[in-house]
Amino acid sequence: MKKLAVLVGTLLIAEMSFGAGFALYEYSGRSTAMGGAVMASDAEPASLATNPSLITELEGTQIQAGMTAVQAHAKTTVGTNPIVPQEQSSTLKKDTWLLPNLYVTHKWSDDISFGLGMFSRYGLGGTYKKQNPAEWGGGYLAYKVKLETFSFTPTIAVKANEQLSLAMGLEAMTIDFTQNSNGIMPAGSTYEIHGTGVSWGGNFSLTYRPEWAEKWAIGAMYRSKVKQNLDGYIHTSTGANLIAPANILNADAVGAINLPDSISTGVSFRPTENWILEGGIIGTFWSAYDQIVIEYNDTETTPTIHNKKLYKDTFRLNFGTEYKINKNWAVRAGYVFDKSPINKQAMDTLVPVDDRHIVSGGFGYKTDTWSVDFAYAHIFGKDLTGTASSQFFNTPMKYSEGRSDMVAFTFGYKF
Repeated sequence: MKKLAVLVGTLLIAEMSFGAGFALYEYSGRSTAMGGAVMASDAEPASLATNPSLITELEGTQIQAGMTAVQAHAKTTVGTNPIVPQEQSSTLKKDTWLLPNLYVTHKWSDDISFGLGMFSRYGLGGTYKKQNPAEWGGGYLAYKVKLETFSFTPTIAVKANEQLSLAMGLEAMTIDFTQNSNGIMPAGSTYEIHGTGVSWGGNFSLTYRPEWAEKWAIGAMYRSKVKQNLDGYIHTSTGANLIAPANILNADAVGAINLPDSISTGVSFRPTENWILEGGIIGTFWSAYDQIVIEYNDTETTPTIHNKKLYKDTFRLNFGTEYKINKNWAVRAGYVFDKSPINKQAMDTLVPVDDRHIVSGGFGYKTDTWSVDFAYAHIFGKDLTGTASSQFFNTPMKYSEGRSDMVAFTFGYKF
């Protein structure tokens, strides 16, 4: 059962595996084009995802809806161990993943605004081309994974004075996860792990636009730690017990994991009325992510599994700019350095990329009542060489050829 920890643990780690650690930051066309550096710039309904305190600057009732399409490519190489006789490599299949978002804001009074954001903060999806364990041993960890989350964030924002706005929001997050892996015995066996759940969290944010430095502004946000509980099952191709490499039962199971808290901040500078620059940083406290707990339902003879993790605290740097050509058109660009928390002594097959560099650009068009925003971003992934954990024989592993393309589109309307 001890070996099962890494296999079930691999399931749960996936939610933290997209975006150099776990998070998605593609909340709107404008935000994606500017590398997410929109915490202290002009407000939009999508500010509910980046800095909710900005919505005090929006008039009336406004709505924004959009979609981001993501395609990823990467290769994972697995070295030799007692069950993998030679070095083997496999790349991901070409799939397109869609990330929808929807935001609604309403100005209740001069000082109070409400909002509801619906978007994805975590996500992962990928299937390796080689799934036969004779061709690629990485499938013993996982050869297919799909994780979908969706967050609902009711928010209240208050304008304390002409310089300072504050906001507080709740978060209800749904999660749906499926992972497929190969079993060692009997030969040719497979198993699937599936789990769903709802978790709760919160956030606090502020925007400060000092009168004594009118060209400058600062935004900040804190997201609380969240405990996720999942209910699901482990199904084996044998329909009963499976040795893979431990005795995996064909039964219902539950899991628990703590998602770490984070702090983000951004500082903007407006050289001219039509031009804005912003830089920001997001710190995620991965040291709070200490273990994954798994236990079976209604099976008294199986122990509780405590899967220890070795993740590190990380940061994400972003820089963005926007230039308004006229009252209708704006062009944007951004750059991101996304530091990965992956420990090179505990690699897996789900996140075949290390640190990331992201270059983005886009444009927007707006009238007095509606707007459209478009963005494109390319991710350059850094290679990583290390080993799997001791639970998979400290197998040598390497990530290479990591890259992704993202296209985002957002439509907005003012009532």
